[in-house]
Amino acid sequence: MSETIKEKVDADNWLPYGEQLRILLGSDHISYGEVATVLRGKGVFCSNTEKSNTIPILSTSILRPFEFVSLLEASISRETRPKEQPQDIKLASDSANWQNSVKALAGELVGLVHLDGIPGVTFASNPSVSFSGPNSAAIEYAINRTDYSQDLLGRDLNFFAKILIEQKAGSLTLKILSQHSSKETGKINDQLVRSLTQKFKIDGVSDNSEPRKILFKSFDNKNRILFLLKLAAEFGVNKGLGIIVDVNIRRNEFKEALPDDPGIKWMEGTMRNLKIDGDKLNDISIFSSEDYFEYFFITKLVVEYEFEIAQNSGTCTLIYSFDKTRNFARIMSAPFTYSIDKFTIKGNTSSKVSNSVKNELAAKIRSKIDDLFAELMIKD
Repeated sequence: MSETIKEKVDADNWLPYGEQLRILLGSDHISYGEVATVLRGKGVFCSNTEKSNTIPILSTSILRPFEFVSLLEASISRETRPKEQPQDIKLASDSANWQNSVKALAGELVGLVHLDGIPGVTFASNPSVSFSGPNSAAIEYAINRTDYSQDLLGRDLNFFAKILIEQKAGSLTLKILSQHSSKETGKINDQLVRSLTQKFKIDGVSDNSEPRKILFKSFDNKNRILFLLKLAAEFGVNKGLGIIVDVNIRRNEFKEALPDDPGIKWMEGTMRNLKIDGDKLNDISIFSSEDYFEYFFITKLVVEYEFEIAQNSGTCTLIYSFDKTRNFARIMSAPFTYSIDKFTIKGNTSSKVSNSVKNELAAKIRSKIDDLFAELMIKD
């Protein structure tokens, strides 16, 4: 339990209940899983973990101080964790001067962001452009957000974001990596990237005005599952197979009937969303046969790896997910994101070495994602 948050909310002397608790739990910043976890801690298990079902149950109870603080900590920790979303755009030629287009927008970036549609957010530092060589650029900024529970906590939060733009020598593809740490910075990054790519089209740098993202609909169902399972297996510098420790699965509602096979039939009529956690989930039955892959979706995968880079070794946990997948109607437009959740190097190393290894680790992950996407996506 964080003593800082505990002191700020004075959880030993005051706790939200009833309508106050219902409003807090209903916020977009508290996930359905976090609500369900608190309920399970109270001995209440729900087959339907949608908030419409769990919030009325939890809001009739009183949270214990550690439950309230843990709920807030989990939400804040999830939000501040850096997340990456790979995108790219095809250039009109390998010599297209996209850098000039970026420079032309450098002084207009604040005006390109519509903060009026993102309540409670102001820029803590305005978006700025920097170049590190002739083939790469970065846009960085920070926001200040009036916290969703400001009335409860009397505090606000800062979030940082970055957009990396890179062209490999002689490549017709411009890589765009959106790095964000909250829903708000994710939305701002989308606005900035869209403005950039529209500028590229106007300037003749590209024929496309929208970047290409890795979306749920970028794969057929079999290859989407293979994409995630192959990422779970290895990404280039891991020692042995990755270990799946958490997975979110949902029934493919486009398939009305399941085959009469006990390995998959158990899903019939029993679930829409299923979260499984444990020490090792690689060998669960529905992963064992590609014949099952048409009947379910994987929306989130948490994988632990051991890695070795040069003389450094350690462990890391990665989260791969397709965002916005709670609403089945929107599932096909859900973008793929990933993040390094935990990272440990064996032995005593300086922060400089640790950061260097983590950056190389991230580069290997991006490279593997690019390779698998090219291999498994639906071809035009």
